[in-house]
Formats: sequence, structure tokens, C-alpha cells
Amino acid sequence: MREEFHRNFYLYAIFNGAAFMLKIVNQLEQAFARSLIECETPVDPSAMFAGSAWCGDRLYVIDQGQKLSSRGQGLECFFKVLAMVFLAVLADVIGRKPVLVMGLVCTGISAVCFLVATASPAWLAFSLFALGQGLQGAYPAELLTAVVANDISSEKESDLLVVQQVSTVLGTINIFLTECIGAWLKSSNSTDFRATWVLVVMGNAFMALWAWACLRETKPKFDVDRTGNGVIQGVQDELREYWMLLRTKRMVRLNLLMAACFAAFFTGTSTDISFYMSYYGISQTSAALHFFWRFPVGIACFGIAEGICKRFGYPKGYLVTALIWVSLDVIFMPFFLMGPIVFLLHQYFLLFGTGMNVITGMINARWFDQRLTSKYLAMKTLTEFTTGMVANPLYGVVFDAHATGYFRRMAPCALMLAFKILGLLLQFGPIWNDSEGLSKVLEGIEQERGGSQRSTTPQQSLDSETKDQKKTD
Repeated sequence: MREEFHRNFYLYAIFNGAAFMLKIVNQLEQAFARSLIECETPVDPSAMFAGSAWCGDRLYVIDQGQKLSSRGQGLECFFKVLAMVFLAVLADVIGRKPVLVMGLVCTGISAVCFLVATASPAWLAFSLFALGQGLQGAYPAELLTAVVANDISSEKESDLLVVQQVSTVLGTINIFLTECIGAWLKSSNSTDFRATWVLVVMGNAFMALWAWACLRETKPKFDVDRTGNGVIQGVQDELREYWMLLRTKRMVRLNLLMAACFAAFFTGTSTDISFYMSYYGISQTSAALHFFWRFPVGIACFGIAEGICKRFGYPKGYLVTALIWVSLDVIFMPFFLMGPIVFLLHQYFLLFGTGMNVITGMINARWFDQRLTSKYLAMKTLTEFTTGMVANPLYGVVFDAHATGYFRRMAPCALMLAFKILGLLLQFGPIWNDSEGLSKVLEGIEQERGGSQRSTTPQQSLDSETKDQKKTD
């Protein structure tokens, strides 16, 4: 891992630096949205912190802040879709580096919008918040990271698993650092975010300049040159290939449908903090600290999923891990309203699957050849954000901080569970059983990794030695 990190230092440093800036914004967007809410109820300094300097009705602030944030996230997904329709294709034409720089410039401008919103009246602040959220979507971070990881893992000097491990470890550390900063800022109960947005603007400007000056281009030399007849013609040819891949590959269509289901599920986690604060009467400071420990625990659990796959073999181990994943929801979700302990236990038990990101990355890189893989990753990410355009506002509508009945409060959780189960049915139904399906891909990964590396009993070792001896005789 150390050799891989040093060989591609600038790539890992710049992409993780850009992700750091974006995650800081994502950490604070709900708290910032709550700080913009106004109402006629005066703020009581002796009451629990409401989240806004302009409204003292805590549940109203949480409810409207969640809805504003959900609409903003939906708009961010819409802008991501628009950007990716062109930029994802353009990355195969002019390269990954220019697309990254353009995205960093847009995320810098989004922080400027947030900065102006802090000094604007409510009607303008809401519009600037939505615009800032949208401009973040102009940087297709998830797509570019996956595509570049696929580029470097296909180089002769690279090992697929090592690339995925380095990327996942750095990504986890990145999340941990942003979680630390986010928890510290949110626990301060401050409603003034101006200094934070200034630092984000400066950070994005620095990362854009650094990328332009030092980053190497990873776009492979494909057999077909898309720039020979001009950029526009190259884009048209690329779009034609995307359409042919979608039309002719059944496995692509099934995987995209599964990706949409899981994206709808994960979108629902954006309501976790609001759920926790409103239904249990937990303060913003306590909620930030209670959720903070998920990331160090996640790092500690990083190797569990891969260990299961090595113990039972990748096909069976992957199936076992997925069954545990959904079983935890079925066991804990119905009892969420019994108290915050049940909710937190569910949050922390789910962290056993942190290392599944490595295996998922390996699977995504092995469906097709390198050129088609970059297109599949682009379509997958596009599908996820298209789903987010609808799912984010949907969860904002379904969530109600003032709800009192069991079914009304649990509606977001029920929706999440339905999407997860549907995704798993697709994954372990038609996608698994296809002649070129998931089970075959996992078997191929197992062969690449030198077998399942299962532990053997002394009797198994003795039997193996006996067989070897008979062959020698």
C-alpha cells in the first residue's frame, strides 16, 4: 500500500483534498439550513438550542431545516446529472484533469453563495442556499474518483485490490477528519458560518491551482481517438457508445436498477440526525457527539467484511455479509421509538460492513473491460444522482418533526427498508443467477486473489499432505 500511495501521491492527495472540501460542506449543510430559518417565536436563551438565531420553535427549525436541506440536495443531484451528462462523456474526450479543475471552481463558487446567504434576507438566503447546493453538483466527485481509480488500477504497475484499499483507507480517514471538524463546529451551537465558508472558498481555489499544476492525466490511450474529428464529434461518438452499452447489455440495465434502489435507501440516511434530535429531544451538540464515534468504530471494523469473504470464499462471504446487513434493519428498526439507545445500536452495528466498499469497487471494475467499465461507472453514478433528484425531496416531505403517531414517525425508515430489500432481491436474484452474473464475477475475484484463503483444520491439512504424498509415490 505504501508503494502505491507514493507512486500516485498527487492523485490521492488532490482527490482527497477536493473530497475534504466537499465533505465539510456536506457536514454543515443541515446545520446551516437550520440557521437560515425564521419564525415569529422569539429565541429563549434558557431553552435548548433551536439551531437558528431567528426562531425559537425548535421542532419547527428542525422540520423546515430538513426540508430546505432535502430540496437543496435534490437540486444538487439535478446539477450533478446535468454536469455528468456532458462532463462524464467529456472526461473520455479531453481527459480527467480538466473536468476536475472545472468542478473545483464550481464548488468554490457554491461556498461564495453560502457566504452571501449569511447576510441576506430569508427569501434570498433560501435561493442562494439552493443555488450553492446545486453548484456543488457541478463537481462529479463520485464519478471522477471511481473512473480515475479504474484508470490507475488497470496500469501494469498497479494491483486492483491495493488501489481499492488505499482509496478506501484514505476515504475513511477523510471522513473521520471531516466528522471531527463537523462535530466540533456543530457542538459549538454557533449560527455564524461566515469564517467556514471563507476557508472553503480558499481551499477550493488552492486545490484547483494545485491540480492544474501537478496532476498527471490518467486517461488511457484507447484504440479509438475521440479528439481527431473535434470535441463535439467526439462527444457524440461517446454518447452513441453509452446508448449501445445500455441497449445491448442486460447486466448493465439490471445493475443500474439495483443502483437506483440502493441510492434511494442511502438518501434516507440524510434524515437520521433530524430523526434523532426531534423524536428523542436530543440537542444538536449531543447528537453531533453521539454520531461522531461511528467513524473510528468504522475504521476498526474495516477488515471484517473482507475477512468473512476470505473465510467462506468471496461468493458465499458476500452473500453472508449482505444478509447480516439487512437483518440488522429488520431486528432494530421496528423498535426505534423505544429510545435513543436502540437507534444508536443500529447505527453502530451496521458499521461491520465498512470494508464492503473495497469489494464493491472490485466488482464494479470487473464487469467489463476497462473502456466499458468507465462508461458503466458513469451511468451508475448518473443513475444514483437521478434517483437523488426525486428521493431527497421525497424524504423531506415524508419526514415530520411534529409527528406523534408510530407509523407517521417511522415512515422514512419504512421507505428506506423497502428500497434496501428491493435492491437485495435484484442483486441476489437475476444479477446473481445470470450466466455472467455477480456469482461469476466474485469467483473471478477469488481466483485473482489466490483462492478464498480459508483457514484449514489439522485434519484437512493432513488429508492434503496424504494426497500430495500419493501423487509423489
